[in-house]
Amino acid sequence: MRIPWIWLAAPLAVMSAATSVAQGAPQPPAFRLGDTATPIEYAVTLAIDPREPKFSGEVSIAMRVNRAAPVLWLNATNLTIDSAEFQQSRRKIPVNVVPGGEDFVGFEARGAEFTPGIALATIRYHGTLEPLSTRGLFRQQDRGEWYVVSQFEPINARRAFPCFDEPAWKTPWRLTIDAPAADVVVSNTPEAKAGAAAGRAGWTRHEFAQTRPLPAYLVALAIGPFEVVDGGTAGAKQTRLRYLTQKGRAEEARYAKEVTPRLLELLEEYFGMPYPFEKLDSVSIPQTTNFGAMENVGMITYASSILLATAREETTPFKRRYAAIAAHELAHMWFGNLVTLAWWNDTWLNEAFASWMGQKTLVALNPEWDAGWTAGRARKYALDIDRLASARRVRNPVVEKGDIWAAFDSITYNKGAAVLSTFETWYTPEKFRDGVRAFLKRHAYSTATAEDFIRALGEAAGRGPEALAVFRGFIEQPGVPLLDIALDCAKDPAIEVRQQRLRPVGSRAPELQWTTPACFRDGSRTQCADIGASPQRVPLSGPACPAALVANVAGRSYYVPRYAPPLAQQLRLRSAELTADEMVATTVDAGVLAESGLMSIGEALAWADAGLTHPSPLARRFAADLVHEQRDAWLSASETVVKSTILAQRLLPLARELGWSERAGDSDDVRDLRATLLPYAAEAGDAALQAQARELALAWIDKRDAVPATLTRAVLDTAGRFADAELYGRLRGLATSTLDLRERYYLLAALGKVRDGALRERALGLTLEKETNGRDARELIEDALEDEFNRRAAFDFVRANYDALEAKLPEYTMARLMEPLGALCTREERELFFTFFKERARKLLGGPRQYRQALERIDLCIAARNHS
Repeated sequence: MRIPWIWLAAPLAVMSAATSVAQGAPQPPAFRLGDTATPIEYAVTLAIDPREPKFSGEVSIAMRVNRAAPVLWLNATNLTIDSAEFQQSRRKIPVNVVPGGEDFVGFEARGAEFTPGIALATIRYHGTLEPLSTRGLFRQQDRGEWYVVSQFEPINARRAFPCFDEPAWKTPWRLTIDAPAADVVVSNTPEAKAGAAAGRAGWTRHEFAQTRPLPAYLVALAIGPFEVVDGGTAGAKQTRLRYLTQKGRAEEARYAKEVTPRLLELLEEYFGMPYPFEKLDSVSIPQTTNFGAMENVGMITYASSILLATAREETTPFKRRYAAIAAHELAHMWFGNLVTLAWWNDTWLNEAFASWMGQKTLVALNPEWDAGWTAGRARKYALDIDRLASARRVRNPVVEKGDIWAAFDSITYNKGAAVLSTFETWYTPEKFRDGVRAFLKRHAYSTATAEDFIRALGEAAGRGPEALAVFRGFIEQPGVPLLDIALDCAKDPAIEVRQQRLRPVGSRAPELQWTTPACFRDGSRTQCADIGASPQRVPLSGPACPAALVANVAGRSYYVPRYAPPLAQQLRLRSAELTADEMVATTVDAGVLAESGLMSIGEALAWADAGLTHPSPLARRFAADLVHEQRDAWLSASETVVKSTILAQRLLPLARELGWSERAGDSDDVRDLRATLLPYAAEAGDAALQAQARELALAWIDKRDAVPATLTRAVLDTAGRFADAELYGRLRGLATSTLDLRERYYLLAALGKVRDGALRERALGLTLEKETNGRDARELIEDALEDEFNRRAAFDFVRANYDALEAKLPEYTMARLMEPLGALCTREERELFFTFFKERARKLLGGPRQYRQALERIDLCIAARNHS
């Protein structure tokens, strides 16, 4: 039904939903709205001019009141209520507007109460467009033009309109948007009607078709002088595709237009059903904070650096990145949008699946893009967090607001995706896919839980309740299984396996138990077994012990093998026989074990040496990273010799052979290796490479074509690291003047790496100057904190300027500054971190968790380095 618009004759007194609750007034909910009322349908009208900081809105909500109540609460943040009217059974219910703190607004019936049945709420209000963070309705300027875009996930729809802002409430929405006539306006559905906006000269009213049932966080809109690129149609239903770019940048959507139709078709093939919505727009946001893209129904938004590229910047890494992220967001159209999570404790179900599906689709799109770098890095990030005693579960309870934000982390995306890969192998890809299809059909246009998903997989695979328990063991408890692997060749050849939780030296994490699906490869023979809590023998399929054994076939499963010394030695000698993904996983595992004090640095360097001889450039990239991660201050005399030998005999000769110049015939993997290896080789002391980087950086400043686009970041990082005053001045000048956001990002990253003490202070000081906005300031300070050489100085700067940074940086980003500080590794630094952030962390959204994890990582680093 279409909701009628009925307004009070006279407006109520202006009251802010963000005002503190008056003494004696009805108390707002503590966290969730509860089930006093349930939304049925929304109609929203917004009036927005991107050039102005304010907006106004009207929302009508048809709802079912489930039980009698004196007050109905809605979610609302930083909205001023101008008027409100409620109707039930054709009678008006006068209301008082009750402030409800940061997240709620209440409507108190005057002289009566709300009774069970259908009610219609009509609310007029106004608010402010977010000027810095990319949340709610925010506005940004790009090359002199203003744009407004929405970002409502997870709980920011309440910044745009009063609503029931929880994912389980899926209802139809009808949006009407008034905007200046020169602006393009888009939303989730096709535009149904456009005409003059009454009472606003030079404005157009855009009426959009009613949506399918959606939760509030998937509603979306964008307004501004976008250029619209027609992408034609794709898929089983010939879905209309478009790409909306900032003014003057339409040609930069070329690759997105080329590849997106194929991505949509590949996903339709996997899910066995057509794209489930009416159209698909891809919208560019100039600059985002805390996210890169968002899967709004029918209107995906992307940071401009992901979606757009000039002909020069349209490199293979750019194409690969766009395709992977677009596949992730498109996968959400089925898994997350068609079927939506019932509550935020199942955020992993959306994000882990989309991450896993994005990697799978990328390989189907282009088998040469095997996503090995992405998958390897993702698994590494997950292991690094999951080894902590403070690690959370994949499926974690969400009982307060900070828990919602905490769910969008490496455990959700990366561990979750690795767990899905593990169980796809266990169930077989075909049966796993059948389970996914059954799940989507069963819960289409509704909500579902992890139990629903696991049950569908088990049924498709013909597995009983024990299989469900195995899956739950990985998502409902934290931690990583550590499998100690040995061969017993005395009589009947077998693999001896002992399982325990990977607990770093000094960890207080409790022991846990899993049934771990593990697969082993002996040459061309693969066999799998379910590894339980007790030590067990896995009989080998062959008549004799193999020369070498790989204990994580394809390198994607979520556990860490630790090989007995003879087996490890043999595997390193035959490392060329490992696939690239297996060598990557083995290298990552060695790094995690060494960082945890469970493997000597000497042995980790031996694995790195083996990786550097592997034929795959991808494997050599990870091996170079492993060498780089072993800080000189940690090394014993013998380990220093080993590292120096690897540098002299492997890394530096390879870097010099590759050089800063691309060559005809270079593969994409070789180009990627060059961009990783050359900065490290220069940092390790190669003066010639340092000097060449400086020359190239100066040439690039004068003429962008002087450096291949695949090497721009590597050249600028290296040149910035060793910059003198002249080069620093050139880099800084361009960083604060360029209108190209990708260039600015590269330049800020380079400034964050400057090693000269006086220049570094100037670079850090740039974060507080007027010529740097809060988003750019955050980028620069994070880059400095992540740089090993500059971390301590950047920490000192943060401590000295904390209040000024907190005032300037986007809200909710200060907690993130603690994450790179987890790499501090001395008792003095530990005391500084503990003292400075102990109380401050409590005041930051997500701060307590970031603080606990960073402090634990510092403690474990100290314990591991003292252990050897």
